[in-house]
Amino acid sequence: MDKIYLSKSFLKNPAYAVSALLTAIVLVEAINWLFSFERKIAVVKKFGGFPDYLYLVLRGMIIPELITTIIILALINLVHTWFRIYTVRLSWLGVLRYELLFLPVMAVAFLFFNPITQSIRYLMVEFPDYNFSFYWETYLLGTYSWRAYFLYLIPVLIIGYLSLNMSLLNDFIKSARNWKYQNPAVG
Repeated sequence: MDKIYLSKSFLKNPAYAVSALLTAIVLVEAINWLFSFERKIAVVKKFGGFPDYLYLVLRGMIIPELITTIIILALINLVHTWFRIYTVRLSWLGVLRYELLFLPVMAVAFLFFNPITQSIRYLMVEFPDYNFSFYWETYLLGTYSWRAYFLYLIPVLIIGYLSLNMSLLNDFIKSARNWKYQNPAVG
């Protein structure tokens, strides 16, 4: 077997996107709780306890970031289509090239998902007190900064590469099964 045939079935299934997102959120939240426990406890108290904090995380983080994840996966699928990537050479260099091809996509993904994600976050968090100038200044213009970009970059890389590698592993297993089936004397 010298190449992996890409079906991208993992990237096309929204349920897997949810699992990638939840994995990334749990990882980021665990790191936040680990390094700023007192601050997180203060936030939980500010919102009236743990159930209210979880509701805020659902409204302000999980639902908007689900849209982010879907957009990232759509961009990954578009790159596969635009560059006609149907196989990956089965070598360290082949996989590395495949992985590096998506680094620019992950780097600019922020420009695509930020206005959509922030708009949904605004609608979910600020309901029912909508104010267009607050939305414009805080949720749109306020999020186009280097600080916001670099805060988003790590979760984008985690979500994007976790999804990409899970899909690649899934396709590797399928390719290996097909190869073994076609070459019974070898396996």
